Amino acid sequence: MSGRGRIVGVVVAVLLVAVAPSARGTEEPEYLSQFVLMMDWVNRAIVYVPRHTGDRNLAEVAHAVAEVLVTKSERLTPPERLSDLHPHFVLVLENAERAFAYLAEGESDKAERHLALVRDEMRIMRQVQRDIGIEIPELAL
Repeated sequence: MSGRGRIVGVVVAVLLVAVAPSARGTEEPEYLSQFVLMMDWVNRAIVYVPRHTGDRNLAEVAHAVAEVLVTKSERLTPPERLSDLHPHFVLVLENAERAFAYLAEGESDKAERHLALVRDEMRIMRQVQRDIGIEIPELAL
């Protein structure tokens, strides 16, 4: 390998290490605080937004927020203890995002299918929480 090839290889390796998520994941308190906030929003939004099916602007706002939450959740690296919970968390957010997008388009049947998936994934998450023996508090206001 030429000197230039080695330099490029080293630079790529350094960049991969610099941008790769930590192998041990986000610290549990930090992960859980973000998880609780995002899930609180989803819990409220999946009840509130579908009650206003004629309000496409509301659905558009919910969709925009859900898109941001999906992106954020995908960037989180769960702590080892919560690794079985994380895929379901992301699926909740992704399906909520899709449901709100369909509500914004006036496609309530498609939205309802995604809301049913959200509810299914939430049930799975509660079971995973019981299985790993963790109590995740709900946000109390």
